[in-house]
Amino acid sequence: MPAPKPKSRPPQDALPARLESLLEALTDRHLADRMERVHRAAAVAIDRLGHLSIAKYEPTSVEADGGADLSLWETMAPAIGDTLVGVNQLVSAVHQEFPPPTRPVGLGDGGWAPPPASSDERLAQEVEAVLHAIADRLARRVAELGQQMRRPEVVSDRWTLMAELQAFRADFRVRIGDLVYLTASAFADVRREEVVPGYAHQLGARAALRAAAADLRRSLQGRLERAAKAEPRARPALARQVAESLAAFVSLPASVALRTPQKHQVLELRARLLDMATQAELAPDALPGLVEPYLTALDEQMEEVTRTWLVVHDRAVWATCGMKLEQADMHLSLGSRGAERVLAEAVEAAGALQGRSPPFDAFLRKARQEAGDGLEEAGARELLTRFQERLAALPFS
Repeated sequence: MPAPKPKSRPPQDALPARLESLLEALTDRHLADRMERVHRAAAVAIDRLGHLSIAKYEPTSVEADGGADLSLWETMAPAIGDTLVGVNQLVSAVHQEFPPPTRPVGLGDGGWAPPPASSDERLAQEVEAVLHAIADRLARRVAELGQQMRRPEVVSDRWTLMAELQAFRADFRVRIGDLVYLTASAFADVRREEVVPGYAHQLGARAALRAAAADLRRSLQGRLERAAKAEPRARPALARQVAESLAAFVSLPASVALRTPQKHQVLELRARLLDMATQAELAPDALPGLVEPYLTALDEQMEEVTRTWLVVHDRAVWATCGMKLEQADMHLSLGSRGAERVLAEAVEAAGALQGRSPPFDAFLRKARQEAGDGLEEAGARELLTRFQERLAALPFS
């Protein structure tokens, strides 16, 4: 049997289907065509930012390595340049399709501007104002990036350099996403993930990171519990196991969504644990003294991920699960075996909420096993009841 062909990447300027249909529905075709060209330039810039991974340039240890030397700059310069080309091309596309006014018309210049004749004209003016404002901010951020890269405190430390680059890349993506979202939502009630290129992938990456962090927390807590009961001579081996868990965490694909300072924190902790693992014995408070502060920091980091990225995502998953549970209840009332299928689908969908709440995570682990083993009517009813209770108890603020 021939090997399956690798899945090809869509074109850089590909637009989400919802955005394409929105643009096709606009009655002002001249405006629609200009917006499409700007949105395609935005898609290219987002694609370049999304597929330029700086993880391979990050240090892999906390030891000093001579700073951001010339070889690093030579390696990264083409990638950084490609990123900035995409952003600059977007700014140029905005200025070409929606030329900024030579001078603002307002009450203070002695002139008078007639009000828009229609709601379409008002929306067109709103779109132009958003495009000009964000294009100007992107241009300023490009200039700021150049200035930052010349600061001694940045270029003399590799971790600082990586953190600055990552922060600028993230900021570019957010601002470009705002440009697409605001100009699209002027004409239709849309969700950000429906119209912003690459945004659904970013949400998935953050949800995967939160789930991986929840697994890491559970693993480290289990080792801390074993360390509390272990003999002093057995604790160094547990310290090594904790270090291995941290190394596995930062090697996961989900860890790409970690910010550079957070990766640095993990590597610092791992280095200290490996040093601790060389000792003959460890006191009872040695491992908790290192690991518990990190777990607190990890919780704060994942709370920020949830607050910044996943609030709307989580509510959508919550609603989907609720709909599936309603269907399961209907199947059970009819004596239909469809209840088993729908409950399994609800459990699978709920996986996107992993890391939101430890009690829900514990329920989800058991529910996956039950659904995998197969559900008879009594088991389906019992799982449905527990699922409804746990879903209702999730901490939505």
